[in-house]
Amino acid sequence: MKNRQTSHESNSSATSGGTDGGALTRRDLMGVSALGAAALLGTGATASGATESAHQARRQGGGKRVIDTHVHLWKLPRNQAPMNDNATFPTGCCGSVPYMEVDRLIPDYDARVGGPKVDKVVLIESSVATPADKIIQSNLWMLDAAAKEGKILSVVGNLDITQDPSSFTTQVAQLSTNKKWVGIRIGGSIFQANGLPQAASNLKPNVMTNLTFLATKGLEIDTLGITGLALSQIGAAVPGLTIVMDHFAGKPTTFDVEDAWKTDMQAASANPNLNIKVSDVHKLSAKVVTGAAAGLTQFQPISDVSKYFATMEFLWRTFGEDRLLFGTNWPVSDAGGLFVDSIDLEISILESFLAEKYTQARDKVMYQNALRVYSPRK
Repeated sequence: MKNRQTSHESNSSATSGGTDGGALTRRDLMGVSALGAAALLGTGATASGATESAHQARRQGGGKRVIDTHVHLWKLPRNQAPMNDNATFPTGCCGSVPYMEVDRLIPDYDARVGGPKVDKVVLIESSVATPADKIIQSNLWMLDAAAKEGKILSVVGNLDITQDPSSFTTQVAQLSTNKKWVGIRIGGSIFQANGLPQAASNLKPNVMTNLTFLATKGLEIDTLGITGLALSQIGAAVPGLTIVMDHFAGKPTTFDVEDAWKTDMQAASANPNLNIKVSDVHKLSAKVVTGAAAGLTQFQPISDVSKYFATMEFLWRTFGEDRLLFGTNWPVSDAGGLFVDSIDLEISILESFLAEKYTQARDKVMYQNALRVYSPRK
């Protein structure tokens, strides 16, 4: 996919208030701290005025830009206006998840301590179990949200990549008239359910044809639950396709750098168009804190940023600064948000790691790579 260039539209945690790297100071945050506290209690708040004041203060002080490449939004209930897509996420999919079973919109994001530190967000689909006759509506709601909220850079939607190519191209043609619709997210259901390993040779019919069409249209794919080896093979077969592996490319939520995951990432790195989204970084502490993999039950993540560095250093060495993108996975990130603002903590961890690198690399990971992958199409 061709690079998309546009005019371009920190190291501080919710508890530290540090000022390194141009982050918001506690003085900058005074206008939003009360709203952030309200959001942590699960209440909605309108933060537009406070957010703009914080952005102005940060820019006047030379603050650095941040793009969050992974945010989910919804207005409940999803089977009623304005969403009308009948998705089961977050209610109906996963048991009782109180911190998610409320409206989650841009004002709620900006009410968090970390929200005003972010200049733009990429809205990612959350259309779990959406019926086929509602999937276009699901995409249209996201695009409508992006039209109303200037903070939304672009939208990664959802379509059935296994469907007949004639239907797929018709749906893509309809949605891609909106330049903020930049691609779709796909998962492991693209493979034949025959017990064989994930591989390009084991794809369901139509998948490769539809992926090739996306590439010709300059559209990208986010992926979840697909191995790096399989994606490297797919990328080799569709050389113009930009691929983003979400959430540390499926790494287990531990501080270990597992051999099997390392091997898979080394295979993935062979594809120059494959990018890794370092989202949900704080959940790497789940095994140490809870004794189990991160789920949707809330826990208080480890705040020592250095604990997360080994995983990020491996990805840095394997993919380089040009193929890593920052994201939060908010509000799902609030699983690791007990007594802490998950947005702010994730920014702090990444900024602390990147402080040991050179400035240009920091900017690539925190916003420039996002502009390359997710900027609205021209």
